[in-house]
Amino acid sequence: MNELRKMLKSEKLSLSQYFEEAYKLFNEMIRNDNKDMIIIMVLSLISILFSKIQSLDFIGTLVSFATLIRTWIFYRKVIFKIEEKEYEAGNVTVKSFILLGIVILAGFLSALLLLPFMGGIIGMALYGRAGIGFLVAIIIPILILIAVFIVISLFILYFIPAYMSRRGSIGETFKYNLFLCKNDRMRMFLPVIILLVSGFVLGVVFGFFGTVGTIIGALISSAVNLFQVIIVSIIYLNVEYNTEIPEEFSFAKENYKNKANKAAD
Repeated sequence: MNELRKMLKSEKLSLSQYFEEAYKLFNEMIRNDNKDMIIIMVLSLISILFSKIQSLDFIGTLVSFATLIRTWIFYRKVIFKIEEKEYEAGNVTVKSFILLGIVILAGFLSALLLLPFMGGIIGMALYGRAGIGFLVAIIIPILILIAVFIVISLFILYFIPAYMSRRGSIGETFKYNLFLCKNDRMRMFLPVIILLVSGFVLGVVFGFFGTVGTIIGALISSAVNLFQVIIVSIIYLNVEYNTEIPEEFSFAKENYKNKANKAAD
């Protein structure tokens, strides 16, 4: 980890370097520190399998929430591993449930936003109005969701790794995230979009091959998500190490330690 940390402190890396270093760390953790990765992959698989059984879909939803929580905690573990700090759970569970509450609220608001469109789609289906109009009615809410997702993502790119690994409140961390986004938005956005699209496409493709394909697709998608956590953590630290942080964000004290030890390392 010392060599990776030196590289992250030396300068801001390129896109290819981020993927290369994330791949190395992913392989190292698979071999030597894989407990959390296995738990997340198993939870993800259980969630998908249960969601396909109507009587168990509620359990599948609960397991998917548990998967999200474990994934957010994994950010903290990856960042602490790179910084070679002894892992401390602290209030990470509380922070995870706060994030879960935000996700559930966002889902509820999205449903309200799409409610008028869903009413129109249901009406067309009931009265047998197929054709271009029906297709457009389906596509429009999907495009709205994608647009909202992209806009929101552009403003929270550094939020989760910062919130899970540093000591700031949710409000302080959001402002800190916006500060880091200011000059390095695309640095984080492009890898995240590449991996999100890749994971989604692989999951859908394998889903066409029955139960076995679903299992394989779920495991691959889960592995892509874990890789995403690792690359996001690397980019976050690289940007933080090479940015002059204002005093108002002093809760991110690790940054000052890293700055002070940069020459020594």
